[in-house]
Order: sequence, then C-alpha cells, then structure tokens
Amino acid sequence: MLELQGVSKAYAGSPALQDVSFSIEPGEIVALLGANGSGKTTTVQSICRLIEWDSGDILFNQNPTRSSTDYFRHIGAVLGGCRNTNWRLTASANARYFAQVRGFKGSDVLANITRLQTQLGLDEHAQKEVMKLSTGNKQKAALLSALGYSPELVLLDEPTLGLDFTTVNELQTIIKSQASEQHQSFLITSHDLSFIENICTRVLVLDHGRLLFAGDIAELKAQMFSHELKLAPLTPAQMESIHSLWEGRFQIRADEQCLSIQFDTPAQCLPTMTYLHEQQIAPEHCTINALSVEQAYQHLVAEERA
Repeated sequence: MLELQGVSKAYAGSPALQDVSFSIEPGEIVALLGANGSGKTTTVQSICRLIEWDSGDILFNQNPTRSSTDYFRHIGAVLGGCRNTNWRLTASANARYFAQVRGFKGSDVLANITRLQTQLGLDEHAQKEVMKLSTGNKQKAALLSALGYSPELVLLDEPTLGLDFTTVNELQTIIKSQASEQHQSFLITSHDLSFIENICTRVLVLDHGRLLFAGDIAELKAQMFSHELKLAPLTPAQMESIHSLWEGRFQIRADEQCLSIQFDTPAQCLPTMTYLHEQQIAPEHCTINALSVEQAYQHLVAEERA
C-alpha cells in the first residue's frame, strides 16, 4: 500500500530525514515514535504532500504520490497543531463535507458517519458548531472527518490528545475494527505509549531523522530486559550478596540504598526472594514490574546515542 523509498529532507542544510524507508500494508496499525525533532512531523507531512521532500520517493499502491491525481481520495489525516475542521460547521457536517470533497457520498457514507459519531460520543453535541465544542470534542470532530469516508490509509498525529479514558478506549476499538474488518491502515504518532502498546502491530522509531528500528512491539521489547525488580532500602553488604545470586542475562544498578535489577525471566529473581526470606530482610519497597514499550523505546534511543 504505502512505501517510502530512501526519503530525505533538509531545512537550511540541516537534515530532518535521512534515507528513510518503510512500508505499510493493508490492515496494519503502525506506530511512528520519536522525540521532538526526530523527524516524525516531516515524515507525516511528506506522506500528506504538505511539503516536498528532497530525494527518494513515496509510493501508494505502487504509484508515485507526486504524480498521482487521486492519491488524496485514499488517505485521511488528523494533524497535530492544526484545526483539521471547519469550525463553523457541526462535526457531522464537516465529515460529510470532507467526504464529498474526495468524491464520496451516498447512504453508505452517511451511515458510516452516523455510526462513528455515536461511537465517538458526539451525538449529544450533534447540533453544535465545532468552534463551540470542548478541546476534547474538537479532537473527536477531527477524527470523525478523517474516518468518515473510510480512507485506505489514516494518519493520526497525537489522536488521544484531550480525550477522556472512555473515548480513548472507544477509539482503540474503532481503529482495531476498521483495520480488521475494512482493512484500513493506520500510521499513528503519539506520546501515549500505553495507547501505542495496546493497539499497534508494528513500530517505527526515528531519531534525528534516521530510522533506528522497524519491527513489531515484541521485537522492540526483546532488545531490552522484560522485567525489573526494585528493592529499598538495603545496606551495601546486602546489595553485594544479592548481586552474587544472579545468573543469566541481567543488569544491576545501585543508587544509595536502592537496588534495581532488570532481567529476562521471572525465575531469575527466585534466589533473591529466598535470600530475603532466609535473612529476614523486609525492604519497605519491593516491586517486580514488566517493562513497557516506552522503556524499550527509551533504551533503544539511549543505546544508539551512547
């Protein structure tokens, strides 16, 4: 469906994208991660044809987007920092307008817009102009316009911004349903990495305009440890004794009276738990947590910059 081939872009001689290549297939939900200045916005704006890139190519269904006459009929977008809607129209009127601009109309389109409006919790605001909606509901109206005509590819830049927990969960359901049933593809940028972890099948990581990683979330998390044990307070002697108990792949960090151990399998921490029990040591703080995709992302970027 969508393919970037060696795309590069520079501003005043400073590279924003450097030879970026990746593809998105029908029905995929892909996350684009990166810190501010990593190249996420430039990538999304290039795909939307809002800016011209310097070299490389962007293909949609194997056709160059620069020369395509109907490319915009196949994509929808909610872009961060943009209104995305006409504020003097209602949410549904916006969705109908943007569908018609792209050549989509009829009962099926209207039914889809009505269904999505209900799922997004906008029915009670159906008669309000977008300018009179709350920040969260303005975001919902933008989402309705992007999804209303069922484009093949949807680009969502910070889609959960301003949304309450209920709507975030509903949005997850909508995206998963559209991807599995309608084979819509989604490229999502978000700082809400728990949202990314719950919904995305694949992850792209950008840093300083370069693509550091492209793979599924399990692959990303496999590049680091799976669990973390934290114990505090402990004496230096207790820390040394615990350190000697560990086998396999692990990483230990000691900070004053706190010991943090990252490791692969739960069984690795059993000797430590046995030691604490036998020595009658009861740390005030003792936790074992699974490490998240956010921590995996931070680890990957830190390793690359080291």
